[in-house]
Amino acid sequence: MSILNQIIILLLFVSCATNFISEDEVKEDKIKFKDRNSSILKSKEVLKDSSFIVNRYPISGEVEIPQEQTKTPRPKELFSASSENEIRLHKLGEVRWIYLGLEPSSVWPMAIEFLKSNEIYKLGTYDPSTGIINSKNFRFNNQETKIEFKLERGLQQSSTEIFVTHLTNLNGNWEIIPNENSDLNKIVNEFYDFLSSSAPSTGTSLVALNLNVSNKTEVVTNQNGSKFIKLRVNFARAWAATRRSLQLAGYKILDEDRNTGKFYLEYIVKRSILSRTPSLSEVEVFVKEVSSDECIISTNLNEDNLDISQDIISQINQALS
Repeated sequence: MSILNQIIILLLFVSCATNFISEDEVKEDKIKFKDRNSSILKSKEVLKDSSFIVNRYPISGEVEIPQEQTKTPRPKELFSASSENEIRLHKLGEVRWIYLGLEPSSVWPMAIEFLKSNEIYKLGTYDPSTGIINSKNFRFNNQETKIEFKLERGLQQSSTEIFVTHLTNLNGNWEIIPNENSDLNKIVNEFYDFLSSSAPSTGTSLVALNLNVSNKTEVVTNQNGSKFIKLRVNFARAWAATRRSLQLAGYKILDEDRNTGKFYLEYIVKRSILSRTPSLSEVEVFVKEVSSDECIISTNLNEDNLDISQDIISQINQALS
């Protein structure tokens, strides 16, 4: 046998000798491990102190499983500025009114219901032909007073304006109480909140249908063919409404004079080269008071520029309505 073979046999013998463990030794180790674990589990000290479990996995209180799943309540349908049934509160000087995007015949029963359900301002007399609803008389600052609600069709189509007034009885005549001496602001705000929290009305009052007919705006054509707008409001309201309409129509207001009732507009018209009519750069819009509750809106343009005048009047009327 060569020396190399002897070395290989020697290495194999040493390797087998080092990895050899008897079965008795294995059994003895298993018995010792089992006895050691049993002694730990049976130890009263270990079972007495369970903090090593509780601290790592804390459970406080009881877990309650609901019997049935509750449903999220749907929000109440209200008037909103983003809907067709829009509601707004307006103020112009001492006058305050509520605007609603509903026909007067639909708003009428809501106003009646407000006074029926109110603990202070009880429902009194009412007349659907005039749109007036009165509360019962009540004492305010040692005076006999009442609240008057007047429903009118608004400037815009299918809209209602409600004017609220606090009146006092002076020697048999009902007169308006100045706002600083009345409870008007509180009343208007209560009425506004009532309407805002009410579901939009889908019904209508047959007795108040006549309130839907009257319009506050009317386009009239005179003898020479020019058009103007008849506005059934006072001058202050007509002036403010005209300015807003011009802005909505996209006109640039160069100047305005409330005393003379004039707006000066920038109006540029491109004429053809062959046209002899000069280009317009400025147009005057008039707001003229005819009576305490009626005004006229017109322009300064003559027969040579009827098409331009009619265009301006049409855009103002469209913005109004």
